[in-house]
Amino acid sequence: MKRVLVTGGAGFIGSNFVYYLLGHASEVECVVNLDALTYAGNLENLTAVEADARYHFIKGDIRDKELVEKLFVKYDFDTVVHFAAESHVD
Repeated sequence: MKRVLVTGGAGFIGSNFVYYLLGHASEVECVVNLDALTYAGNLENLTAVEADARYHFIKGDIRDKELVEKLFVKYDFDTVVHFAAESHVD
């Protein structure tokens, strides 16, 4: 069973990936969404998975080394998918 850390999972692409994992990847035991909820993140994108016991949201920044280390200890991830890049263009 896979334990997946998704960074930036409240953004458009990240949230769709979370939906995909929880809906189509039967080997996924746990999806942790680490998102700072800047202008690009929106938790409303994930309302349909909030009640899924496999889904966990953590508000935080990937630059917070202590937080990320604690998450790795707690969840023992074997996969990390990184969507926490801000590429806003006016």
